[in-house]
Amino acid sequence: MSDNPSHRVLLPIDGSAHAQRAAEYLANCAGALGIGTIYVLNVQSIEEQAALAAGGAGGAPEYEERGRKATAQARATLDSARLPNNTVTLLGEPPAVIVRAAEEEQVDEIVMGSRGLSHLTDVMGSVAYKVIHRARMPVTVVPASGQHTATSAAVHRILLAVDGSEHAARAVRFVCGLKSGAVPLEVHLFNAPLPIPPGYTRGLLSEDMLDNYHREERDKVLNAATAAVKAAGLKLEVHMISGDAAEKIAETAGKLQCTRIVMGTRGLSAVAGLVLGSVAYKVIHLASVPVTLVK
Repeated sequence: MSDNPSHRVLLPIDGSAHAQRAAEYLANCAGALGIGTIYVLNVQSIEEQAALAAGGAGGAPEYEERGRKATAQARATLDSARLPNNTVTLLGEPPAVIVRAAEEEQVDEIVMGSRGLSHLTDVMGSVAYKVIHRARMPVTVVPASGQHTATSAAVHRILLAVDGSEHAARAVRFVCGLKSGAVPLEVHLFNAPLPIPPGYTRGLLSEDMLDNYHREERDKVLNAATAAVKAAGLKLEVHMISGDAAEKIAETAGKLQCTRIVMGTRGLSAVAGLVLGSVAYKVIHLASVPVTLVK
């Protein structure tokens, strides 16, 4: 499956359709990801356990059995793809337990559904949102529907969004580290420069001046990322499309039939102190493919 089967993944499963989508994504992309082990984790809240115990149920065997039932479909999906997996059920606050388990198992990535059984009406549930904020390793959020449920692709096509920030640089390093998968990796490096306001261009800037501006911005943002991807020996194409960054990222990933989007949690324009920038948050809402956020 991989020349370097060391990529370790934590897969939180609560029995929801959204969580199952995450398991299907891993099964379909197994050859590209170079997975060594998948840790399937079911977390049950202490409050729920206490309520069941008060009703005459909820001992250790009971909650472990509920965990086995909640993860059964996901485990069957992974087994059918011949992906090695271990399953555990733990008690506690789901986001905290997920992050703690990811750190203890020293996983390279957390892959989870956008929402779980207790999700709000928002596209991204509170558990996924909190995990992104707390986790130090990359978190991949799999949408409710989209291209990732198709049959295994012959090419793992990644849209790698960069903006010159340190978070984007870490996203580049993460992608370069995926090169050991058995399925060829194809990187589409993407940047959406801010458009120049019309008032500045009308009668003030020539076409040559605008071309020079865009060229300078492109070189400033893309040169280091391009060099890193090429040094990793990965196939590379570069795209620079002006406009709303989140909209263009999601739109381009769909047009190119990418397997997933990889980007930093925050960019240059993010407000200090915010872990998840507005562009990353919007991409999760708009994208039809999994989004990997690198901190």
